[in-house]
Amino acid sequence: MSSSGPAIDNEQTRWERVVMRHPGLALPRLRVLMRRRGDPASARLALLGAFFILERWGRAAELQDELQAALQQLRTKKGGGSSNEAADFSEALGRLHYQRGDYVEACNAWSQTLDAATDDSRSACLARIGLAHLCFALGDWARGGRVLDQAELHYGKRLSRDPYLRAKIALNRAASLRATTGPQAALTALSEALAAAREAGHHDYQAEATWQNARCARDSGDAAQALRLGQDALALAQRSGYRWLQSQAALLLSELSKDDVALGWAGQALTLAEAIQSRALQAAAHGRLADLMQEHGEFGPSWHHQQQRKRLESTLGQSQLPAQLEALARFDTHPEPSVERTSSDASLVLDLDAAMLGLQSVADAGSQMTEILNREHIRRDELLSLATQIQSEVERLRQLLRQ
Repeated sequence: MSSSGPAIDNEQTRWERVVMRHPGLALPRLRVLMRRRGDPASARLALLGAFFILERWGRAAELQDELQAALQQLRTKKGGGSSNEAADFSEALGRLHYQRGDYVEACNAWSQTLDAATDDSRSACLARIGLAHLCFALGDWARGGRVLDQAELHYGKRLSRDPYLRAKIALNRAASLRATTGPQAALTALSEALAAAREAGHHDYQAEATWQNARCARDSGDAAQALRLGQDALALAQRSGYRWLQSQAALLLSELSKDDVALGWAGQALTLAEAIQSRALQAAAHGRLADLMQEHGEFGPSWHHQQQRKRLESTLGQSQLPAQLEALARFDTHPEPSVERTSSDASLVLDLDAAMLGLQSVADAGSQMTEILNREHIRRDELLSLATQIQSEVERLRQLLRQ
């Protein structure tokens, strides 16, 4: 793998600052640069900039063909470029697949990113954050938190000069902490995320931090505070055109409302989810509408929405993900060992580390299953996902112990 080099990352952060602060003004200029002949490197960089904007607006699919063509061009060494640049494009495609709900394709794209990029590169950091998202999608919040730790460790000291990535990591860490430890534990990470987002000038992440604070308030039992923050998050998301978050905020407001108001918010969440082609969000919105219809005694519409939720969830490929994520364990390495060991010692330590991580994953999954079983409403798909995860971890531990 070729070296990333600070020049590439510095150039990316420079145009990111522009598109984060003035996306509407930047996009037409970027489209012109994308068509520039004679300078393929600048055209590709402009393509990544345009994707960065359209992804937030829920229109990333418009650039899928061009992203794939650019990646293919880089892989065949046409138009210059490096493996690092190819990693930038596979990482972007991973985000496109993830937003749409193509989780297996997202996992493959981020795996390719880690194969092509240097461990301390920006694209490798972003790919690890993406893999944490996939862990979260499986309900494996603890493992997702550990993947975030790896993203932070490998990017190292450069993270202090990259407020965008600091905000991104802090937002995801807050989500993990809220799920595994509780809402109070997430507040410090959310304060860090909000400060970093403001430093970067990234209005989307400011809105997302506000939304996560609203969820923490809801989980803490402060419905009035949750409602106020949820409305603030929705207003901020609308102002920046962040349609994924608009849908999430509408879902939250539906949970905090009753009767026709709750139905209205859930319907709005579904409309937005369909507009950005996010199957995961569509499934969540259908699930909320099914619950509301059932409460109103409208069992026919409730059944319809429940079937739609199940159909959409079945397309996410979640049953295949545990094994695929397990295959990516080879990237779960410390960036620079502080002491030298013999090869046998190193192998033993790695095996023990892997075993301990596996045991922790099984324990985490068991705790999550206990939590699900204690709920009033038990979702069969969540139990099946956890059972698959536990089975995968037990099999991996069995193989380690045989060595």
